[in-house]
Amino acid sequence: MTLPAEIRVAWRRIPGGVERRIVSRALLAELLPGASFAARCARCGGEHGRLRVSGADAAVSVSYAGGWAFAVTASGAMSVGLDAVPVAVTGLERVLPGADAGAWARVEAVLKADGRGLAVDPARVRFAAASPGADWNARIDDGPALTGWDVTGPPGVVVAVALPPRG
Repeated sequence: MTLPAEIRVAWRRIPGGVERRIVSRALLAELLPGASFAARCARCGGEHGRLRVSGADAAVSVSYAGGWAFAVTASGAMSVGLDAVPVAVTGLERVLPGADAGAWARVEAVLKADGRGLAVDPARVRFAAASPGADWNARIDDGPALTGWDVTGPPGVVVAVALPPRG
């Protein structure tokens, strides 16, 4: 499936000795020139958690997997979710019974797009048939439908993007 024009995804290998956040922020700066990005954890005050954008009408999300940094931008959106998972990852079934890497990437993309992340039990995400132009749709409980796409990423990594309804 092809992503809508307002959604852009990029990835880059994380060089040895370089902090992964440096690489993801560089990707975001390339996708949204002139914008700035900041994250502040409401719980501990650390520089992690949901990214906020200044200087552009867009939402962003990042993920890291298998030595890669991934970034997504969604112009005009309030939020967007991105997750990347190594195909060979194990142990997901302990968190979400029956989940493989692809299912987990979709669930986490939905939780990020929702804005609550893993504060929500991943088992509350329900998938439905895809709407036109999407690969899949999902809801958390009876909440609004989120639209999702499976993105072709680097070999050995599955990537998913989710976008909540506009409005």
